[in-house]
Amino acid sequence: TGEDTLSLHDALPIWRQMSFVKDCSPWNPALGLRINAQVVANVEQTEEWFRIPGSAIAPRDNFYDLRVTAELWETFYIDQYSLMAVDHPPGTEVFTDERFAMPQPKPQLYVTKTPKPFARAKDDLGQDVSVVVGALDRQYLDTFGRGQYQGLTRDHWVELELGEDAPRDKKLYLIGHGWLHPTDATINVAIGQSSLTPPQGLTLEVQDAQGNWMVAKSGLGFLSGKLKTMVIDLDGVFRSSSVNAARRLRLRTNMEIYWDKLEWAEAASSDVIKIQKLETAGAELRYRGFSQFSQANASSPELPDYNQLAGTAQKWRDLTGYYTRYGDVRELLAATDDRMLIMNAGDELRLKFAALSATSNGWTRDFVMIGDGWTKDGDYNCTYAATVLPLPFHGLKDYNRAAIRLEDNPIYKRYPQDWQTYHTRFVTPDAFTRMLR
Repeated sequence: TGEDTLSLHDALPIWRQMSFVKDCSPWNPALGLRINAQVVANVEQTEEWFRIPGSAIAPRDNFYDLRVTAELWETFYIDQYSLMAVDHPPGTEVFTDERFAMPQPKPQLYVTKTPKPFARAKDDLGQDVSVVVGALDRQYLDTFGRGQYQGLTRDHWVELELGEDAPRDKKLYLIGHGWLHPTDATINVAIGQSSLTPPQGLTLEVQDAQGNWMVAKSGLGFLSGKLKTMVIDLDGVFRSSSVNAARRLRLRTNMEIYWDKLEWAEAASSDVIKIQKLETAGAELRYRGFSQFSQANASSPELPDYNQLAGTAQKWRDLTGYYTRYGDVRELLAATDDRMLIMNAGDELRLKFAALSATSNGWTRDFVMIGDGWTKDGDYNCTYAATVLPLPFHGLKDYNRAAIRLEDNPIYKRYPQDWQTYHTRFVTPDAFTRMLR
């Protein structure tokens, strides 16, 4: 799966450059994605929330400057982007659940007291990995090896134990930070045609009084890309009388999920936070090209450096069709109304939001970027992978049933003027194919 990457002016004492934050590609509404040899995933939800630490962004000329870059072989259909500031008092944190699961968790804020480390952490080989998963330092847990296909490996887990400092009569969350090395549509088809066990999302298991492990929560999905955070509600997990009083649990999967930090936190009241929606002062679509990517080691994700361009020529066999012309696109992103920005690989969306005055009384400000839209991979095993059409719209669950002709699409019928004013840039893969020749 490719990515739309979010970069912004960092909060160094004297900022000089843009810094990568995380993927912000719409993972949940991936159009035409094959999850095995026969089944194409339905679109269940189009809105996603991404947390931006307040320490990562600084205002420039009284504005917050965010850049969304399309780096990989995909087309993006962005209906809406907005930004909200979340102020919270000392001793609290806020998180969003940035994962893919079916059904998809409802986008929301999780307010907690300051997270704490687990008393112990072991991998499935019995090795103590408390130090590895004890700090958010981009040193990732990687003791499960590689499988035949990208994104799929052997069955493995990390075992965690809550200490006595974790209350037994309060609502608790497991907070997991890390990244996913994903499969793709072609790999999923290949696995579906083999005898291999297909990708299994995370399950949460607990140990009973006899020391046996049993599933407490299944279908937890997986992190939706790079530098993401998962929030798992532990409410009720340890209430059964058959569960060991030591409160051990483990996260199990056969996917390439690399944990950076695993911690627990006690829930706090949402009444203590203050939320402000920021005014969108500018939204401009431009052509930029492609970032230089680097990888620290085999356990780390490939990350883009916004400040170094790898090139500006057509990099992928782009999906053929009409994209949004370059220039001001704020009108298209103002509301969730199916009036969308159609964005191609190499494009950049520059967003500006009016900056807020500084917090006081020791409060901390974090941000949440809210996105609504769809993505379509150019992988040939995705449905309609070669063209921008058919267009998605809210209410469309089965992409196989989408109207193929533009004139038959409900969105075109509702907003035909957008194809006169905005969607006038016709893209083909001709430059790419000429380069191959």
